[in-house]
Amino acid sequence: MYEKGRISSSQLFILIVIYMTSSENPIMVGQDGAIASLFAILPSILTFYLLAQLQKRYPGKILFEYAEDILGKWPGKLVSLLYICFAVEVCSILSRSVAEFVVSTLTPELPVGVYIISMVIVAAYAVYQGIEGIGRFVEMAFLFYFILLVFINMLLIGQFRLENVLPFLDHPPGEILYASYLHYVLPLGEIIFFMSILPYTKRSNKRFFSPVIALVLGGLYIAYKIIITVGVLGPGTAQANTYPYITAIRFVKIGEFIERIDILLLGIFIMMILMRFIVIFYTLVHGVAHLTGAKSVNPLVLPLCFLIIGLSQIFINDVNDVTLYHNDIRVVTAPIFMLLLPALLLVVSWLRRRKQGPANHVDSLEEGKASN
Repeated sequence: MYEKGRISSSQLFILIVIYMTSSENPIMVGQDGAIASLFAILPSILTFYLLAQLQKRYPGKILFEYAEDILGKWPGKLVSLLYICFAVEVCSILSRSVAEFVVSTLTPELPVGVYIISMVIVAAYAVYQGIEGIGRFVEMAFLFYFILLVFINMLLIGQFRLENVLPFLDHPPGEILYASYLHYVLPLGEIIFFMSILPYTKRSNKRFFSPVIALVLGGLYIAYKIIITVGVLGPGTAQANTYPYITAIRFVKIGEFIERIDILLLGIFIMMILMRFIVIFYTLVHGVAHLTGAKSVNPLVLPLCFLIIGLSQIFINDVNDVTLYHNDIRVVTAPIFMLLLPALLLVVSWLRRRKQGPANHVDSLEEGKASN
């Protein structure tokens, strides 16, 4: 345990809602993408169920710790190393994709490296502040985020055309299911990155209930965002656009003077994407700290910052590489971390507990409660 602070169940709820609603996914199957996002809620809840069951069995411990308790020292360290590699991979891709997004939409004269470095610096500061600092920030930011989203979407409804989203189920079932799988892989299945935050949530009856509600709300908002985007842009334009929702917002104007209403959204939107990056970077730092046996996470923050900055610029050339990663690599590797490894840990834990008997099980629970 590297944290003394705790966040409340409501702060955890807000953090997950922000995480799940701040992604900008390409639209694959037009208006049927809304149906696909609803289907993606179920496997994301399954991922969280596996994570929550493991957390209940090993309270007060992060996944990197109880993986060794379950599998043994070296197999557990291998699992930790795999999750660390996954976190490094996602941090590098996310920082580069956000930088490409800002450069292409706001400041084409600036290099992407400026934004990558800025993101990493903010994430490093958040890790130094600890989980309580992150929790307080999301509470303050969420109100502005929510109000702005309501305001923007009220304006978007005026540009909405119902004929653009009809008829539903206009694509083959296989394409809809594949689109649902992609929505699960990004962002709903990334609930797995909260493995290092759940242990620092205050004990409450809502600690494991509120994340499920947050996942459902995230899936519903993604579905709404697809419908409103297709209704404004039309299915063809929406599917061809890399940032369809932002493009739809650009159609909104107030009177003859305020035409770039999307600028109002971009600032808070980028801030919320930063929260996604902070969650993943937080998990990465804690994983490396446990794997290396460090007494504190602070000495590891700066080296990991340099690692993310370097990887995001050396191995990723532009937004096409980001798209290639999501379409050809992430779709294959993500289920390993989101479903297979958590399921493996839970099954082996159940078998070990059954073999050891109820006495040892009670002892381990009491030990976990004491540490929590």
